Amino acid sequence: MQPINLSIEFYDTAQRNLFQGFPNAATLNTLVQNGMPISRDEFLAYMMFTEQMDRNGFRTYNDLQGRIQSRLGDIDDFLSFNNGSVQARIIGNDMMQIGFTERIGIALGLCVVNKLHGLTSADWKKIPTAPGRSGHPTFDFEIPIASTGTNFIQAENKGSAVADNILKTGSVQTHYNGIQTKKNYVRGEESNRSIPIHQNLYYGTIGVLDNKTNSIAKVWLIDPPALEIELKPEKYKLLARLRYYLDEFRNIGVKDKIIKAIEKRIEEIETSSDYLKFDNVPIDYNYPKHFNLFMDGKMFAAVDTNEAFGRIFVIKHKQNILPYLIAFPKALLRIIILQKFDSILNYEYSPDFINEDVQVLMRLGGKDLEEQKLPVNLKFILNERKKYYEATYFGKVSHSTDGRIFGLLKDNKNKS
Repeated sequence: MQPINLSIEFYDTAQRNLFQGFPNAATLNTLVQNGMPISRDEFLAYMMFTEQMDRNGFRTYNDLQGRIQSRLGDIDDFLSFNNGSVQARIIGNDMMQIGFTERIGIALGLCVVNKLHGLTSADWKKIPTAPGRSGHPTFDFEIPIASTGTNFIQAENKGSAVADNILKTGSVQTHYNGIQTKKNYVRGEESNRSIPIHQNLYYGTIGVLDNKTNSIAKVWLIDPPALEIELKPEKYKLLARLRYYLDEFRNIGVKDKIIKAIEKRIEEIETSSDYLKFDNVPIDYNYPKHFNLFMDGKMFAAVDTNEAFGRIFVIKHKQNILPYLIAFPKALLRIIILQKFDSILNYEYSPDFINEDVQVLMRLGGKDLEEQKLPVNLKFILNERKKYYEATYFGKVSHSTDGRIFGLLKDNKNKS
C-alpha cells in the first residue's frame, strides 16, 4: 500500500536548538530537510484502535464492534488520501467537536516516533503501578511511555485540522502552549530528582492536516524533557508487550485458559526480583496446531491457510452489513506461549504475502449465521460433519508491525 508522506519541522529555532542535544540529532535534521514516509496501514491502525495503548483496552466484543463501525465511517467522512499524503475533509470546530483530531495527533506522532526508535504499537501499552511502588510521576499528565529496551521514550501527541497546516495558528499554538506547560513541570521535576539530561527522550508532536487537495500532512516537533522511569527499560518493554498482546488476544476470543496463563506470567515477571529466570520458560499451556483449538466464542477466521487466526466483527458500513477482520499471526501466539524474551522484545511483523490478495476463511455455527444476518454474497457453505458454516474471501487486508491484521471484507471472489 502507498505510504503517507509527512513534512517534519521543528516548531521554532529554540526547539531546533534543543533537539541538537538528542543522540539522534543528525537523523532528526535529515527528516526536517527531506520529510518522512510512514505506513498507511500503521496510520489507519492507530486511527482505528488507539485505546489499546490504554490500561484496559476494549472491554467487550460489542464495544470493539461498535468502535470499528463508527471509526470506519469517521475515516471515510473526515479524511482523504491524495498526493501521497493525507488531508482533512472538515476543519476547525466541526472536527474538534467529534474528538477526531486527538486520534490524528496520536497516529501521526507515534508513527514518526516509532520509525525513529524501532517501536511498534505494542510498546506503548500502559503498565499499572506495581504493589508497593509509588505512582509513576508522569502519570500526573498520562504521558505515553515506551521502552527501546535500553532507554525510555515518552511522547506527547496533539492533533489539529486547520485551513493551512503551514501556519502555526489557532489550535496549533494552543497545543504548543499545553505541551510547554507540561515541559515546565517536567523540567522542575528533573532538577528536583537530579535526572541527567537525555537519559530518557521525550518528544512533543503536533500533527496537523488541512483540507487542501494536494497538501502534505505536517508534524511539528517540540522537545520537552523526560522523567525518570523506575523499572529497568528491558523489563518495562517486555511487560508492555505482554500486556498489549494479552488484551488483543482477549478481544479476538483466545481461550480463557491461555488468557489466564499469560496473566499469571505477567504477574510473576512484575513481582520477581529476577524476572529473567522466566526467559524460555513456557507458560502452562501446550501450543495447539490448529487455530480453532485456541479460540473461544463465535466468528472464527483463519488468514492465508492458518498463517494467522482471528475474529470477524459484523458491522454496518455504507448501508451494507459486512464482516471486519482482526487477526494475529499464529507464530506470535507461539512466541508468547514459549516465553522467548528476545523474540517477544524484537518482534516486528512484516510479511510479504500480505501485499497480495490474501485468503480469509470465516467459520461460524448455523445459529450464529442466522443471528448475524451476513450478506448472501459471502456464500457460507455447511460443513455437515462438523456442523458449522464456512466462507472464503480473497482480497487485500492491512497490517501493522505489532502483528495486527485488519480490514473490511467487501468481496467474495472464488479463486481456483
